[in-house]
Amino acid sequence: MYRALERILSEASREPDEPNGGTVSDTGGHWIKGCALGCGGAIVLFVLVIVGMSFSMRTAFQDAHSDREILEEQFGGQDVFTPAVDGSVPVDRVAAFLTVRESLAEVHAEIERVDRQMGDFDDLADDGEPELRVALPAVFRLTKEMMGLPWVFGETERVRNRALVEARMGLGEYTYIYIVGYHDQMLAQAEKANLFGASAANERVRIDLRSMIERQLAAAQSELGEDDKWVVVLAAEVDALRADERRIPWQDGLPDEIAACFAADRDRFDATYSAAAAELDLLNSTIRGGGFTIEMK
Repeated sequence: MYRALERILSEASREPDEPNGGTVSDTGGHWIKGCALGCGGAIVLFVLVIVGMSFSMRTAFQDAHSDREILEEQFGGQDVFTPAVDGSVPVDRVAAFLTVRESLAEVHAEIERVDRQMGDFDDLADDGEPELRVALPAVFRLTKEMMGLPWVFGETERVRNRALVEARMGLGEYTYIYIVGYHDQMLAQAEKANLFGASAANERVRIDLRSMIERQLAAAQSELGEDDKWVVVLAAEVDALRADERRIPWQDGLPDEIAACFAADRDRFDATYSAAAAELDLLNSTIRGGGFTIEMK
């Protein structure tokens, strides 16, 4: 996106050479290009570290943090959840998960709206050289949207954590069901987001998932024995996860027994997955300096 933004503005600000060999409004061109740098840099800033939040924005993160403390007190952190020995998810837990996901519909719609605007902006770079009167308003609209993203980030986590408290579901269980329930979407290459393109399974999430499957294997070995067919399959998956730090559980194919848990609700799973919001779905915030710096990972 950043390269497209810089290209649009640099092309839009280019004018025919003046008789004296100079160009028209070099200063204006540098200023517009600076908007591109600022806007592109803002995206990186907002995704990694959100700094200098207003009170209302900080409140969303603070509410999310309070509910996260409740979740960790009731269910433990993500480092304690262990899937069922066979990896299955009970019907009532599937229902609870989908209730949480459906509560996020409004904030997902906002993210998708901004994502579409980002796609429209990128398209300007593919349609030749846009006129300055077209490119400049697009920059201002996009900058305005970027300024609103911190609130969206906080609201995403706040709504999710509050829904998890009400559904009595810990973050560890939520993460596991997310990965196996949205398995096909996680691996699909066709669904590309314009604003956020990364998977929900970032480095921290993949470490948590690998530990979950390791605990699942230990429980299966204890209950079923080392030579059980399922234990052998599970052990092979743990080995694959340890060998490839970027792998998600069951990347080569979800076992039929696990996939069957979601078959009856497949339409609801498909409806509640948002490619544009996926990168934000499993993030947790950390508030530092009394809320002046908020990190999400």
